[in-house]
Amino acid sequence: MTRLSSTPLGVGDAAPDFALTGIDDEASASLSTFRGRAVLLVLASPHWDPARDDLPALYPDSPDADGAHEIIIEHRAEVARLFGVENATALFVIDERGLIRWRYVAGVDAVPQSSVTATASAQGGERSPLIMTRRDFTQAAMAAAALVAASSLAPRRVSAATRGAESPISSGATRITLEVNGRSIALDVEPRVTLLDALRERAGLTGTKKGCDHGQCGACTVHVDGRRVLSCLTFAMMVPTGAKITTIEGLASGDVLHPVQQAFITHDGFQCGFCTSGQIMSAVAVLKEPWGPGDDAVREAMSGNICRCGAYPGIVAAVQSARGTPKMESTR
Repeated sequence: MTRLSSTPLGVGDAAPDFALTGIDDEASASLSTFRGRAVLLVLASPHWDPARDDLPALYPDSPDADGAHEIIIEHRAEVARLFGVENATALFVIDERGLIRWRYVAGVDAVPQSSVTATASAQGGERSPLIMTRRDFTQAAMAAAALVAASSLAPRRVSAATRGAESPISSGATRITLEVNGRSIALDVEPRVTLLDALRERAGLTGTKKGCDHGQCGACTVHVDGRRVLSCLTFAMMVPTGAKITTIEGLASGDVLHPVQQAFITHDGFQCGFCTSGQIMSAVAVLKEPWGPGDDAVREAMSGNICRCGAYPGIVAAVQSARGTPKMESTR
């Protein structure tokens, strides 16, 4: 268990104010600057690094983004001490009034704290009711859980300790540049890192799925220069410089789906959806490959993609529809 030097602040306590640094558009911003908006605060211990610090640069703030909450990631020990969580990793959801509505402290809370019967009043130390609805809790829990998994994929606000510092390069890592879905992504990867892990864990493109991780299920299928590739069996460093990588995120044109994506919807070519991205990527490649016109040819062409839900009739129908081939065999 983590040993803390003081008692962590709990749900219902007022969040202490502190100055934020490294925010270009608000040079003198503090936590209270966001009063009136919900804030998701991550206090990361020096020993905790769930996601690389170079990811924020890949996902710049959008000027027209309208997030439901602000995200602040802090590594400074003096800020952690204000919340009583020095040397520990903690998540706090702070409401529009500056009150802590949800808390999880690693090594202290077996489950997140999400409700209290009373809270300290700003005047006179009186106690007043604090009610958290089921919807409040669900939204806070989902936001915090997502942040634990990928805290730096799309931060609205990042402290200077995260944004300004150079992330350390692991021993043996090499800087590579991948051309993914029409944009260049620079990554520091070790020789052992697969293209699948580079896309999912380093570039944040999680549409490509990790199924068997042995090249047997096809869930990880992507395109490299138009040819389908099992990304779990391809080392990221093996991708030729300048090769164009396409993932499921790069198929659609804005809001217009690729014909194969639309065909899968029309013909119910999926059930749980886990294998669907790989199925679609393979199907798009099949359109350009020299396969026969019959359903048996489609089954053979798609045989490297496993659907554990058994949605094969719909998958075959979707591929044939996208090919513009009249149905030649029963899909029953």
